[in-house]
Amino acid sequence: MSARDPFIPADPDFADTIRRGTLGMPIARFFGVEFTDIGPGRLEAVLPYRDELCYRPGHFQGTAVSAVAYFAATSALGTLLAADRIGLTLDQNVRFLAPAIGERLIARGRAISAGYSVSVGASDVYAVQDGKETLCATAQVTVRNVDRSRLES
Repeated sequence: MSARDPFIPADPDFADTIRRGTLGMPIARFFGVEFTDIGPGRLEAVLPYRDELCYRPGHFQGTAVSAVAYFAATSALGTLLAADRIGLTLDQNVRFLAPAIGERLIARGRAISAGYSVSVGASDVYAVQDGKETLCATAQVTVRNVDRSRLES
């Protein structure tokens, strides 16, 4: 394998870069997303229960499920980018499979295809209730990778 292989991080500090970049976003702070496991091309995100994220007590609303799915998939892709690059969302597709009932959501994101210009990631979202995980959604995200400097102009 070489440094150009798609599932080898280009940034040796990828975990810190992803934590600062994603969890530093106001929207991520608003939702309360936490990262519990980060590796090359994979990431686990947790969204603790709050009434503000639900459509009725105990039931996460679809927007919250979509958000944690998105953060897990895009951040898994971000673990493979050079520190001077960032992924901009081109597309997101979420499929809801079961009610998201529980104390928290866990989204496990993974890179599917990590290219220089375009990358595709996916995530599975589990609702955790009384220690039992139920798959409640799956998502696929496509991003365009660009130089961070393009966003500063």
